Formats: sequence, structure tokens, C-alpha cells
Amino acid sequence: MAKKMNRDGGGLFDIESPMAIELRRIMIRLGRQLDLGRKRAIMVTSAERGEGKSLFSLHFALVLAYHLQKEILLLDADVRRPVQHTVFQVPLEPGFAELLAGELKFADAAHPTKVRNLHFLPAGHAGGNPSRLFSGDRLRETVRKLHERFDIILFDSPPVVPVSDPLHYLEAVDGTLYLVMAGQTHRDVSQRGVEILRSAGANVLGVVANNLAEVLPYYYDRKYYGYSR
Repeated sequence: MAKKMNRDGGGLFDIESPMAIELRRIMIRLGRQLDLGRKRAIMVTSAERGEGKSLFSLHFALVLAYHLQKEILLLDADVRRPVQHTVFQVPLEPGFAELLAGELKFADAAHPTKVRNLHFLPAGHAGGNPSRLFSGDRLRETVRKLHERFDIILFDSPPVVPVSDPLHYLEAVDGTLYLVMAGQTHRDVSQRGVEILRSAGANVLGVVANNLAEVLPYYYDRKYYGYSR
């Protein structure tokens, strides 16, 4: 987390920190590829766990809410190993899993946060067979209903190499941001993750190289690790 936390970040983030500035640059570049003035769903994923994906998703959602002044939903889509609910200090369930299963009303799904325009949907309890939740048109219809209330939905997705869940999400999102841990993630593993996404028809918007130890740099380049359209 940032060393200094002011009220603009709801006690979670310093919106004027160097990291926030880098995230805003990513937001601006992303907006040139994907019109953020329209209803959008964006997935954040990585090759493996431990690459800072959930922390990036949290901070990026805060930056979007602060700068775009639109209704933002941070959705913890990692139903196997959820973490975001601990940050917002809300119950794990009911949440995304219950919404997909038809056990939760949309009006009751999202939690407001201390940050204006930002809401949060926890992962919920998926049970022993999470893949069953993604059958048929459940996911696409769920996102459509959420878009009736929220402008931008940010999926904090599981990593793509160990599980197939992110591939199900592709049918419901407009694009994917792919995270790598700079100086740590093996290049072959990162390339494997990109290949999995590309073979499934993902719209990979770009790669964010993340260095949590030094906070900076964050940078964004869709051609990183050999990805090209």
C-alpha cells in the first residue's frame, strides 16, 4: 500500500502518490483503446499467483472512480482464492458466486465503499465445483444486469495458467489487462499465459509490468512479451 493515505482514496490509497500517477497514465492509454465513456467490463489477470494482480485491481479501481467520476464496480472474480473482501472488511458471501447461481438479488449484491462512485462485489462461496457457475449464458447475463447500475466493471480474475476460469470471463468482458511481476516472473511462464489468452480469442489490451518492491515502474505495452494483434 502507499505510505501516505489521504481521504481521496478512502483510507486505502494516496491518490497523489507516484503509483497513483502511473496508474492514471495506464487509465489514459487504456481510454485511447477502449472508449471508457461507454459501459465497459475489463478483466485483470496474470500468468501465476503472486504477481500483484489483486493489489493492482484495487488501486486501479480507486483511480478509475476518482478520475472518471463514473460508477465503478470492483468484482472479485477469483472464486477459488478470494482476497478483496478482507481489504474492504465485508463478508465473503453472498457475492459473485451467489449472483451467478441466482441466489442473490442484483439490488443487494454490491457493497458501497468509502470512495465515491466505487462499489465492491465479493467473490462469494463457489463450493467444490466453481466451473459449474459459468455454464450457459449465466455470466454474460449477470454482467449485462450489473451494467444497468455500473458503468465500468473491473474483474479481479484468477491467473490463467493454473485455472481456466478467466477464459469463461472473456465472453463477458471488453478487454484484458495482463500483469507480470517485473524481474520475477519467468518469461516463458508469462508468454504461456499470453498464448492461453490469445488462443481463446482474448482482447489483450496491454501488459502491465509490476514491481511491488519498488512501487515503480508500472508501464503498459500491448507488444510486451511478443503479444501483437
